[in-house]
Amino acid sequence: MACSKIETNKKTRESAASSMATVEPDWSQLPTDILILISERIDNEIDLIRFRSICSNWRSSSIPIHHTNILPFKFPLPKLPFAIDSINKNTSFRYLSKRSIFLIKPPPQQDQTLILRPWLIKITQNSSGKTKLSQSSLISIHKTNSLAFHFPYMLDFNKLSVLNLGCEFIVEEDSRYRADCIYPEKVIVATTFYGSKPLALSMIRSYQCLILFRCSDGHCSVFPDVSTFIADICFFKQRIYAVDRIGRTVIVGLEEEEDSSVQLVAEPLVDSGDMKYLVESEGKLLLVDIDHDNLRIDVFMLDDKGRKWVKLKNLRDRVLFLGDGCSFSASASDLCVPKGNCVIFMNNIFFFSYMKMEYGMSIFHLDQGHRQLSPLYRHPEYFKLFWPPPEWIVKSCIPS
Repeated sequence: MACSKIETNKKTRESAASSMATVEPDWSQLPTDILILISERIDNEIDLIRFRSICSNWRSSSIPIHHTNILPFKFPLPKLPFAIDSINKNTSFRYLSKRSIFLIKPPPQQDQTLILRPWLIKITQNSSGKTKLSQSSLISIHKTNSLAFHFPYMLDFNKLSVLNLGCEFIVEEDSRYRADCIYPEKVIVATTFYGSKPLALSMIRSYQCLILFRCSDGHCSVFPDVSTFIADICFFKQRIYAVDRIGRTVIVGLEEEEDSSVQLVAEPLVDSGDMKYLVESEGKLLLVDIDHDNLRIDVFMLDDKGRKWVKLKNLRDRVLFLGDGCSFSASASDLCVPKGNCVIFMNNIFFFSYMKMEYGMSIFHLDQGHRQLSPLYRHPEYFKLFWPPPEWIVKSCIPS
């Protein structure tokens, strides 16, 4: 009898433990303060959309006031004649638009022989919050191709696997174009910590200067320490980096209490080329050095402790995409291309040096020696990343 009672109690305990183990937590009932903290740390629109689509509680806890939303952003354009001393008096303000670069990945396939390719797109959000699919510089159709950019469908990112690869900010076009304003080659907009007001750093190569604009006080500062030819700027690990034509690299001071100052993080390169691009890849900051005359392209990784650029022999699986407004990287496996270890130039930077590049984008394979630059359209496995849209995406947009 006693044995039977013990056995019954044991079964009761096991049943209760089993029931507790199978009870799933109700994530929709997370406390509001925790949901706010999570949503504040979401740094791109796609993840925020997905976060808010979970349930009404998550949606109401991530309203825009809780989220670090940079737009709308009024940006100062210096007027001619340009003078550092009068930069806060002689300006005209314009709104910025944000262009985000996404890779739409194909769904998993049971049939391994069926290869579906992804699609690289650029989505523009203007100051009023409206979005559109942009052609911009991501698509350079060569002149023998009569295809025009046209995608009349609505993309539902909640149903697609999407990677956010980067973004850029551009001055919005309007009918009030002013010829007396100086337009920057590149603009970075960022926040230095959660809840802070955004700031913008613009690069103006023609006047060899970087201009920092803080929303908190509406004040512009010029960085006089960057005295040589400015090649590129980028936002990396909550800091803004700037590199000049010879490879000297600095971090720009951004904190509210800091003056307009720079901190050296890498000495100039030896035997440097005439063009530089900064790009993040797998959590590392890379520098692409280009010598137009000899068509030499080298890639370096920042060694911040040694304050130098270390030359890389191979990018392995990585593909670098370089552009004037934004540079980014992705793996060859995510892109579904034959191999990485190559650089794709999204702007026609070689037009004047090599007329064969007249068709726009180009590709350089680092493992094929020097002078292996060719138009991207000659490599359809890479060119089709941009255009036309994959058939599986078109079908997914058409109501069944």
